[in-house]
Amino acid sequence: MSKKRIGINGINIKGENRKKLKGLLKCLTDKGYEIYLSDGLMKTFKKEKFKSFSNQNLSKFSFIISLGGDGTLLNTVSQVGKYETKILGVNIGKLGFLSYDVYDVFEKMIDDIENEKYTLEERSLVTLINTEKKIEKNFALNEISIVKKDSSSMIRIHCYINKKFLCTYWSDGLIISTPTGSTGYSLSCGGPILTPDTSNLIITPISPHNLGLRSLIISDESEITLKVESEGVNYLVSLDSRSITLKNDQKIIIKKSTFKANLIHPNSFDFFETLRKKLNWGYDLRN
Repeated sequence: MSKKRIGINGINIKGENRKKLKGLLKCLTDKGYEIYLSDGLMKTFKKEKFKSFSNQNLSKFSFIISLGGDGTLLNTVSQVGKYETKILGVNIGKLGFLSYDVYDVFEKMIDDIENEKYTLEERSLVTLINTEKKIEKNFALNEISIVKKDSSSMIRIHCYINKKFLCTYWSDGLIISTPTGSTGYSLSCGGPILTPDTSNLIITPISPHNLGLRSLIISDESEITLKVESEGVNYLVSLDSRSITLKNDQKIIIKKSTFKANLIHPNSFDFFETLRKKLNWGYDLRN
């Protein structure tokens, strides 16, 4: 019988976390997994013989472990893409909205996954369609952001929902966020928090000139068309942590992706508990 394949994505890990990672690898090896590491983790284990999952068909993997913080998990989603391979986030970062502190119970977590004692949550993504330029990995789990680049002047973003004109945003930029991304960049710009199972998108302006402009929640079945005018000619489009530069007056379309990110949660996972702990809701922070 062929071995079960598993991928681990992360950056070069040092110190105490490296010792913990070696324990994770031993646990997986003992359970009969064939382990593939990201290029970043390959640097951590130069002397050991592990395979790289670069250019591998990730649909053949049992699941992928994202080892780091939320940024690493976003990177993992970008690599998995349309394969929709299941992802377990193991948090060694700071905030960890999307990953979990499971180092001490890792073996039990793997046992639970093998025995299907876990929750699989489908998270929606958004896709960017540019009418003039083909963009690789043109999707995002958190948000797609349009941001000014070459000028201190505001940019003008003409926004259409299902081909109907909404308004022109005079601002530093615009964020199109998924429910997953509602606790990220959009939240810092005054946007609302949505639960992950909500079938919506959020449109949030960044520092708008018109103070009456606020975040707007729309159905995720909507098609958003943006026409950008920038005094600095170029502007920046960010897809989670990846950025590209586009030229003035290009039309872009944003819509929900046809595929989803499949995140593995412990059965004990509680989104509202995560909000309380990560955002310090209900805690007296005066002392």
